[in-house]
Formats: sequence, structure tokens, C-alpha cells
Amino acid sequence: MMRTLAVIPCRLEATRFPGKPLAPIHGSGMVEWVYRHASQVSSIDRLIVATDSERIMEYVKSFGGDALLTSKDCQSGTDRTNETLRILNKQGHHFDLVVNIQGDEPAMHPSVMSRVIEEATKNKNFDIVTAACLFERAQDIFNPNLVKVITDVNQRALYFSRSPIPFIRSKQSFTPTSLEPGALRQFRCHLGIYAYRTDALVRFAQLPPDPIEDLEKLEQLRALREGMAIGVASADYLSLGVDTPQDVPLVEELLIRNGLFHYS
Repeated sequence: MMRTLAVIPCRLEATRFPGKPLAPIHGSGMVEWVYRHASQVSSIDRLIVATDSERIMEYVKSFGGDALLTSKDCQSGTDRTNETLRILNKQGHHFDLVVNIQGDEPAMHPSVMSRVIEEATKNKNFDIVTAACLFERAQDIFNPNLVKVITDVNQRALYFSRSPIPFIRSKQSFTPTSLEPGALRQFRCHLGIYAYRTDALVRFAQLPPDPIEDLEKLEQLRALREGMAIGVASADYLSLGVDTPQDVPLVEELLIRNGLFHYS
């Protein structure tokens, strides 16, 4: 039986949105939404918030969650996830899969998490498994904050980009209005969740940053460039990251659309 660790990495002092993990979303801190959705996933054996902040630790414990204090020197959520695995291994815990659930995506649906873990469990050819969904609107394909992914016929990722991929060469002007309804289904929106085999996470964390990764500002390109196999599970629900305070109303609306929030 494979054991799965799910880590929600949280850094208190985000540059564009200080205190972001504690920002109120429909009355509850952002990290609480992520934690409560992940706690609904039966295939997760251990769920933990990994943070550099005592304030976040105290908040997580206040709603009954599990939290671990990690180094302030972690450069990314992946580094914080890897440090969490290392700490738990030293304590004698063993895991086969480690899921990095973004702490700034409060609308990530439990079914998406479940599907990613299911795909990672059954397909041993993938080092990493992530998720993607269809775009609902043509204009979103041109939004650089919504990452696009191209896969092969076996759902192995070929490339991730902030640019619209694939590019439709036959269009003299490739714009949202020029995109035919049927063509919209050829574009997939990448969601911020990763399930790593434990050895793949350790390997990835030791790799130096890649020049293409730096250009796109997409960490997963480092893995692709090193030949690591990334599987892409199909998701039925969109998830959005919160980067600035202006994003809060968008994810509050998305929580309602995804059926994750109900008015009392």
C-alpha cells in the first residue's frame, strides 16, 4: 500500500501580498480553505502545512490542522515540501508519494487532488503528476497568469508556457475573437498541484534552476528539461492562484462556482 504525504507550503511574507496565507476568504484564512479541502481526500495519509511563520502555525493549529515549522531559506514551495519530507523521514515516517498543494489556491477542488494521486499511484512511468482542465473562455488563453500545457497522447507533458500554445498559424490575427469554439478544446489550463514520487522530489530539489524555467518563470520546466516524466491528469474544476489582494474576489467567486462554498 502506497503512503501519501500532502504538504501545503506557506510563506508569510509574499512580496506582492504580505500575510497572504492568512488573508480572509469568505471569512476564513486562505490556508484554512486549502487544508479543509485536502482533508476530504481519503488517499492522503498525512496532511501538513509547512511554513516559515509561527503565526501561520498557530492559526493552523487553531482550526485543528497539523503544521511544521521549516526554514526561512527555502526558495520555493517545492524546496519547503522537500524539507518537510526530509524532516519526517528523520522522524521515522515513510512515504511513497508527496503531493505539493499550493497554499494560495483556496479553490482547488478535492476531486482534482484525488485524481492526481490516483494517476500517480497507477502510472509508475510518471515521476511527477499534475493536473489540467479545459478553458471556459477564449480570452483566458491569452492570460499569462493562466499557464498552458501540451501533452502527448499518453498524457505526458511536452511543454508548459504562459504563451498561448498551440499557436494557430492559419489565423492572420490569433486573438480571442478569431478562435473557433471547437478549437478551444485543444487548449488546457495547468493547475498548481504536483504529486512526486519521493525519489523524484529529492532529485528535482537538487537540480539547479534552468534558463528556460527562468524565462517563463515556471519551475516545472526544470523537470522537463532534465527528462523527468510529468503526467497530466484531467480535471473538471478550475483553480486560481492568489497573487495580489485584487485576486481575492475572483477566488471567492470561484469557490462558489466549484461548489465549495455555500451561503448560510
